[in-house]
Amino acid sequence: MCLRLKFSPWRIAKQFVPLCGVGLAMLVTGCSQDDGHVPVFPVKGKVSVAGEVPEGALIVFYPAKAGGESELRPSAKVKPDGSFSLTTYDADDGAPSGEYTATIQWNKIIKSGKDYKAGPDLIPKSYANRENSRWKIKVAEAPNELEPLTITK
Repeated sequence: MCLRLKFSPWRIAKQFVPLCGVGLAMLVTGCSQDDGHVPVFPVKGKVSVAGEVPEGALIVFYPAKAGGESELRPSAKVKPDGSFSLTTYDADDGAPSGEYTATIQWNKIIKSGKDYKAGPDLIPKSYANRENSRWKIKVAEAPNELEPLTITK
């Protein structure tokens, strides 16, 4: 006995085309999905403290208008040559455009017995918090190369 199947290209196309449409719609929406991030722009600069490079210091940019817990605070670690690149979401991606107050904290590592620990902050208090810092910076909607940030003690 021979079994005969009804094979029709039209019948297959009627089932296959809608399935392809659903797959394509999922692909397009998946690729264009908004990640909710505010656009950021590269920000690079250099810093010195009394002519010395504050290697390992932490620089934080605080928005000029405080935004509470949800505000973005781009930050950077100072490299051995005194340079830094701000990070908001991903390494060295930059900062949202706007006006900021920059702070810096620099604790040299000191040896304590067999261990190492953070020593006292070597930065004057006037640069340590957003209320007192003299560093006022504007980030443009383009790559930003900042003027050198300097502290003279």
